[in-house]
Amino acid sequence: MFKSVHTNRISYSVVDQIKDAIFQKKLRPGDKLPSERQLMEQFETSRVTVREALRTLEYSGIIEIKRGAEGGAFIRDPSTKFVNNFLQDMFSMGKIRIPNLTEARLAVEPFAVKLATERIKEKSFEQLMLNIRETKECLDKNNYNDARLFNLEFHRLIAQASENLVIFFMVDSIMDIMENNISSIPIPAKPVERTAQYHEKIYLAIKNRDAEKAQDLMFSHVQDIQRTLGSLNRETHGRKRKSITG
Repeated sequence: MFKSVHTNRISYSVVDQIKDAIFQKKLRPGDKLPSERQLMEQFETSRVTVREALRTLEYSGIIEIKRGAEGGAFIRDPSTKFVNNFLQDMFSMGKIRIPNLTEARLAVEPFAVKLATERIKEKSFEQLMLNIRETKECLDKNNYNDARLFNLEFHRLIAQASENLVIFFMVDSIMDIMENNISSIPIPAKPVERTAQYHEKIYLAIKNRDAEKAQDLMFSHVQDIQRTLGSLNRETHGRKRKSITG
C-alpha cells in the first residue's frame, strides 16, 4: 500500500501517504493501520519517524490511538471536533469576536435554511418539532438557560437538514463557541422568547416548503441576535469601565 520515502521531513511524507490512502478509500473509518514495525518496513524509515507521523495524524483527528492488546492506530470517522477547537482557540485569543460570528451566520445560515427547506427529510422534521416543544417547556418553567441551549441546537438541526457537510461544520463550530462562551452571558427573557418565536415561524416555513420565506426569516432572526449581543456587549464593557474608574 505504501512506498519508501527519502525526504528531509520524512514524517510529513508518511502523513501525506496515509492521508492519500484515506482519500482514495484504500483506508476507511474503523480500519486499523499496520503495526509500527510494519509501517517502518513499508516506509523504510525509523520508529521515531513513524511515531512522529502517527502523533501528527492523531492530533489532526485523522486516527485514534487505542492502547492494550486490541489496540493500535485506527482511522476515525470525520468529525467537526478539531475545526471547533481551532475556532474556539481563535475566539479565546481574541482573534475572533462576537460580530465576526454573527456576520458569518448572516452569510451562511439563510442559505442553509433554504437548502434545508428543499432537502429536509421526515426525521429532521421530527427533530425540529421536538426541539421547539422542549424549548416551550423550558420557557413555561422560566428555565431560560436550557431554552437558550435548545435554541442553539435548533440551528445545528437546520444545518444538518441542509445535507451540506461544509455548512454543518461551519454552523456547528459557531454554535459551539456560542454555547461555551456566550450562553453564560445573562440575557433578558424577552430575546430568548423572541428567538423561540422566530424558530417556530422558520419551522412552519420549512414545513410549507417556502424556501424564500424561511430564508428571509432566518436573515431577520440572525440580525436580531446580532443587535441583542451587540447591546449586551456594550453594556458589559460599560460596566467594566465603571468598575475600573471606580
